[in-house]
Amino acid sequence: MIKIPLYVTGLPQDEPVNGLLVSKFDNALEKVQQVFPEIIEAKIDVKSQNPDGTRTHYDVTSAVITPKKQLVYTESGWDILKIADELCRKLEGELPKHDDKRQRESIRKKEEY
Repeated sequence: MIKIPLYVTGLPQDEPVNGLLVSKFDNALEKVQQVFPEIIEAKIDVKSQNPDGTRTHYDVTSAVITPKKQLVYTESGWDILKIADELCRKLEGELPKHDDKRQRESIRKKEEY
């Protein structure tokens, strides 16, 4: 499978949380790519409020772009790793909705023995 380009904006490159965020979202994208093989790219936009204080509040928006539509998820909170987990859970929640390849066997067409 082709690796999906993932762009993160709003966090410094040298911040250790940046690597964890990318790693978690990459894993979720790999799972979703099995159902959505046509994903073009993914973006994560992080907006932080009060970064100089003792606690920082994060507003994170993730967008997964396919040729047909754009999946957008937002989450906010104090812990960026919990936010990342929640965004991944929302993205992976798309899997059961879009399982087009599954075919159910018709009850009427079953042969009776």
